[in-house]
Amino acid sequence: MIIPIAPNAPHTDAVVAAIADIPIPVERARKPAGGGWQGEPGRSNYVAYAVVYPSPGTPDGGEAEPLEYLQYTAQINIHARDEIQAERAADLIRAALIGRRLTVAGRSTYRVQTPGGPPIRRDDSVQPSTYMAVVEIAFRSQPA
Repeated sequence: MIIPIAPNAPHTDAVVAAIADIPIPVERARKPAGGGWQGEPGRSNYVAYAVVYPSPGTPDGGEAEPLEYLQYTAQINIHARDEIQAERAADLIRAALIGRRLTVAGRSTYRVQTPGGPPIRRDDSVQPSTYMAVVEIAFRSQPA
């Protein structure tokens, strides 16, 4: 008998939808359309954007139902023109996610939490330099 585990993708869908509602351009594991420099780098507007890197999720549960829960985690990288834009975009993303119960079809979710994250960093591998903030999130779900 195969015991089904909760799929991860609908959880990522919920995270992406919450960020898109801000609105900040967002995509899974790649740069979204409309994000970044809007013309010549350094001389045009820069639209901050988010890239969600989901984990595969970890099934969990008790003895009676060992796979009842899914522990979901993701790293959200926020790319910006400077440290202030990175910090403000990270603040918006945290406000859209932390403490909320996201909607995942067929699942009941716990409130999104953040275990922390690294400090904002400067990327000098591109010119002009850009900045990146990271928001790490975690939440659990169980069958509704």
